[in-house]
Amino acid sequence: MKRKSVEYEKALILRKAGKSIKKIAATLGVSVSIVSVWCRGVELTEQQKEKLKRRKVNVRHLKRLAKQSHLEKITRVKKLFKDAYAEIKPLASKELFLTGLSLYWAEGFKSVKECRLGFCNSDPRMIKFIIKWFEKALKVQREDFILRTEFNETHKDRTEEIKHFWSKFTGIPLNQFEKPFYHYSSWLREHPNRDNYFGVLRIRVRKSSELLNKMKGWISGLSEAI
Repeated sequence: MKRKSVEYEKALILRKAGKSIKKIAATLGVSVSIVSVWCRGVELTEQQKEKLKRRKVNVRHLKRLAKQSHLEKITRVKKLFKDAYAEIKPLASKELFLTGLSLYWAEGFKSVKECRLGFCNSDPRMIKFIIKWFEKALKVQREDFILRTEFNETHKDRTEEIKHFWSKFTGIPLNQFEKPFYHYSSWLREHPNRDNYFGVLRIRVRKSSELLNKMKGWISGLSEAI
């Protein structure tokens, strides 16, 4: 009761000073309804009423401006995306080769222990691009792809779902998929929507040791081409 009594006295002082009910409630850490009851006997001057009225108008105006600014930002971002999207034209053969080579440099298998071309990523669009690149730029046959899914073992119950997802997205049949690899690391990030997690896809190309050696040369040449 003592605490409420102190807050009550402070509320009266603040209200007499012309503060709004919401401001007093936030300052004292009590509900708006309680402050409203405490202060209903306090009569504000005309000047104080006018000041609070102007403040309400200003707050509404600022909210409208913030909403308008947010909508303008969304429109601007959409336009930037649309304009940038339009800037990308169909790739010529050389452009396709260099684009895929850059992706392989970043995400492809390059270790001296490797004996085949390989690529691994979780972005389905990148996976689809690199498969098309293998086929168009390096003339890899579709039946020479060997795929393997890799994901957290907490999703083991979704094994078939994940395999079917990657098979459908890549257009490569399930009989070209190896046994899945499960990660048992507890630190792997949890996904907020479990059903949207499909791990990563590892791609290997049969009988591609010569292409892998050429790849290392291409990457070395690209690194100095600038």
